[in-house]
Amino acid sequence: MLSSNLLDEFTDQGYAIARNVLDPDTVLRPVIDEYGSVVDRLGKQWIPDEYDRDTSPVERMLQLMRETHGACFQAMDITLPLEDDILPDTPMHLGPAVFRLLRNEALLDAVEMFIGPEILSNPVQHMRIKPPQRSISAKNKAHTLTLTGKTSWHQDLAVVTEDADRTGLVGVWLPLNEATVENGCLLVVPGSHRLGLVHHCDTPAFQGIPEHLIGERKVPLPVSPGDIIFLHPLLMHASLPNVSDGGRWSFDLRYSPVGQPTGRRWYPEFVARSRDHPETELTDPDRWADSWRSARRALARKPRPAFARWDPADPLCA
Repeated sequence: MLSSNLLDEFTDQGYAIARNVLDPDTVLRPVIDEYGSVVDRLGKQWIPDEYDRDTSPVERMLQLMRETHGACFQAMDITLPLEDDILPDTPMHLGPAVFRLLRNEALLDAVEMFIGPEILSNPVQHMRIKPPQRSISAKNKAHTLTLTGKTSWHQDLAVVTEDADRTGLVGVWLPLNEATVENGCLLVVPGSHRLGLVHHCDTPAFQGIPEHLIGERKVPLPVSPGDIIFLHPLLMHASLPNVSDGGRWSFDLRYSPVGQPTGRRWYPEFVARSRDHPETELTDPDRWADSWRSARRALARKPRPAFARWDPADPLCA
């Protein structure tokens, strides 16, 4: 499952794909089942008369997204919003199955190859359910579209604070169903991590790297449940539009070495693995959930921490 070539590919191309790392039945199925319960609860709350429980969890999520114009998404995500106001009751999903996924031994074995054995679960993390493009409403908020629609070109280092510029951050992207060219798999520019941090634009209509700064070579990365894509924080990547009839479902996680800045200091990190100090590892899902609720209380109704690196009025963004 894991080979020494992975690190070479990551160093050379800025990404690497490890196949069949996570067992779909024992690792991913509990997450899918947990979300099935979450969606049932949200369905009763948001669309009690239209909600159809006799479909798969992903189909039920898609129905919710469609009927609520994406307004239900924050209640399914595993973090607090970065672009919307945080309220005392801003919803998140902080279930034990998700926590166990973050701490999965096979996943951490793979992460260890890239950043070493002292592993921090970085709070830059999302669940992503990507509906068919034709079903996305113009009523969807920009924040929801950023996380569930076609993703613009970007580098992960652009969405963290500058104190993390030297952090050994690694992105972990894993699908819960087939990620294909048709339903909007990732798209990367191999080798672009060598260019350093490039200009990003943040406007109401566009968030990411302007198209004219992207090279000609763009490679799609279709993957299956159990596979993991590892991403260098400077790799230029995006996602294709979902032109299929179904949804693409994935998790977008980050890990970094213990002791290095996370780039989101106001959100809670935790030690997922420590070979030197195993007593520091967080093993209790309730404590993990409580740490996010504490962060929510601390941030509620306060101005969002600002860390924009670029002037939105820059001519590059016109």
